[in-house]
Amino acid sequence: MIRSGPTLDRRGFLRVGSLGAGAVGLGVLGLGAASCSSGSAADPATPLDYITATDPEIAAAEQARGWNGREVTAALTAAVATVDLGGRLVDTWSYGGRAVAPELRASVRDKMLVSVRNELPTDTTVHWHGIRIRNDMDGAAPATQDPIGQGGDFLYDFVVPDPGTHWYHSHSGLQADRGLFGALVVEDPNDTSGADVDVTLVLDDWVDGLGTTPEAVLAALNPAISGGHGGHGGHGGGAPAEPTPEESSVAQALVNGGHGSSVPLGGMTQHIGYPLHLINGRPPNDPEVVTAAPGSRVRLRIVNAAAETPYRFAVAGHELTVIAADGFDVTPATTDTLIIGMAQRYDVLVTLKSGAWPVVAKVEGRDGYASTVLRSTDAAPLSAPDVGGVLPELGGRLLAESELRPAESVRLETRSPDRDYRVELIQAGDRYVWGMAGADAGKLVMRQGERIRITMANTSTMWHPMHTHGHTFAVPDYGGLRRDTVNVLPGTELAIEFDADNPGEWMFHCHNAYHFEAGMTANLRYIR
Repeated sequence: MIRSGPTLDRRGFLRVGSLGAGAVGLGVLGLGAASCSSGSAADPATPLDYITATDPEIAAAEQARGWNGREVTAALTAAVATVDLGGRLVDTWSYGGRAVAPELRASVRDKMLVSVRNELPTDTTVHWHGIRIRNDMDGAAPATQDPIGQGGDFLYDFVVPDPGTHWYHSHSGLQADRGLFGALVVEDPNDTSGADVDVTLVLDDWVDGLGTTPEAVLAALNPAISGGHGGHGGHGGGAPAEPTPEESSVAQALVNGGHGSSVPLGGMTQHIGYPLHLINGRPPNDPEVVTAAPGSRVRLRIVNAAAETPYRFAVAGHELTVIAADGFDVTPATTDTLIIGMAQRYDVLVTLKSGAWPVVAKVEGRDGYASTVLRSTDAAPLSAPDVGGVLPELGGRLLAESELRPAESVRLETRSPDRDYRVELIQAGDRYVWGMAGADAGKLVMRQGERIRITMANTSTMWHPMHTHGHTFAVPDYGGLRRDTVNVLPGTELAIEFDADNPGEWMFHCHNAYHFEAGMTANLRYIR
């Protein structure tokens, strides 16, 4: 709970109510003005019969989506590792000993069998982001599974029903702000993109081992937050070691110098001045070069795995044709550059010209960039691959998220909502405490088969990439654009709609990792 004293005990905060993995909206705790209830929330006087991760409805929903009989197996070990970041050796946590985990690939309706071994000094889980996964495999402890304890193993066993560019990451504390994340691509056997080459680019902001840690950064943002999810028994077990004075000093400097501003994102963009940005785990001075034949149609699957950084993406000398967002096809749209919020993915086509071309993901709103090189096979390598974070294309045509439209094949059928909720996205005064407020925030319940509408009113001064677990939604104001993570700008309202077709208990939260840790999370719960 929020206390009047000098500390905010995250354990107490998460114990309020009985919402499992997600905290109730801060409006329920008396912070922020409550919005008007839709009247569709549950009657508090009536006991609710919740569907939980162990109930038979979970397996039945997956069975209804179908399995093609094929299995894809993989093994991940979460462990302490030393990774090479362009000649700098840093200690971190990773899957496979690199700054980004191995890419996993499957096809539509394959069953994935992924064994996870935990060799970390704390508990962990894995969340499969963007997949309509069965609830007991979602990786959000304690609602969907017990956390994987130190020295423990867990087998994630689920069918992937939809094609697209997705990713996986630890969902315990700030572990994903280390190296515990990777791309998950579900290939479409009926793909019509016409791509000759398929390449995944994972963008990331990096702080761990560069004089500080994610936990030290969180403490610098708000020293009253005790441990975050990583320090809560139900959200990942014991926390990492307390930051040293040196780590705290570096973290404070990053926070003091981290603020950025962007007109497209409505103002302030971030709090943390990350010292390094990576593409596929490599810094600009040591890129993982992408090569293809000249004239090839290259499909770039761009994943923003950053904890707190939005990126403006462009390829030197080329225009981008956007063909998918968060795994869902869109009406193709051509642009020079686009902004990618945390956890969002875009698929773009580039017709490769002869030469070696810098690819830049510029930090939106402040200094900093990640980069790599796209080179045709008839061109010589660049002698100095880090050409800086400035490209003319970054200042060219910017395709706004709101301008994208869904392909007809993925458009959600139009129907009136059965439940119409409203939540406020708030900051608690000037403190680094974030939340969901309003009368509906702690009562987001639904029954199978219903159409759900949630209007998010952002009353804070920052933008929020809002993400639903287990469901993808349509954005009516964007012509029904399909996504699982949408950017809600400050001072605006934005509604999402989805069909309640995946029973269980699901998280709904901001995918700024530090906003999430500081309270911007709620739960979607199915009832009978």
